Parts: sequence; C-alpha cells; structure tokens
Amino acid sequence: MGRSIVCMVWGMVFTFIIGFIGGPLVQHTYQPAHLLLVGAIFGLLFALIIPTITAKSVKDDSEYSK
Repeated sequence: MGRSIVCMVWGMVFTFIIGFIGGPLVQHTYQPAHLLLVGAIFGLLFALIIPTITAKSVKDDSEYSK
C-alpha cells in the first residue's frame, strides 16, 4: 500500500514538472489538475507493474514470484 502511494505522489510530481516545462514548448495551456490526475494514474500503474516484472527475473519468496 505504501509503495503505491509513494509511486503515485512521485508520478504526480514528475508529470507536474514535465507539464510545466513541456506545455509552453508545444503551445498548450498548463492544466495542473489534469497533470496531477495523469501522474497519479501512471504512478499507480508503475506501482502495480514493476513488482510483477522484477519477480519474474529474480526468484525470491515474495508474493509476486509465486
């Protein structure tokens, strides 16, 4: 649970920064609420996908490698 929250927060921070820098470069308006939602979704996806990928490459006794 904690990993998901941390990944969501960092995903929101990174998309917030990328949107702030990249928005003017492509002539789009800066919409913080939209960026935070997209960052939360990507952070949650990464939090769910990364453990399953790494469990396949390293066999340990975690719940994902079974």
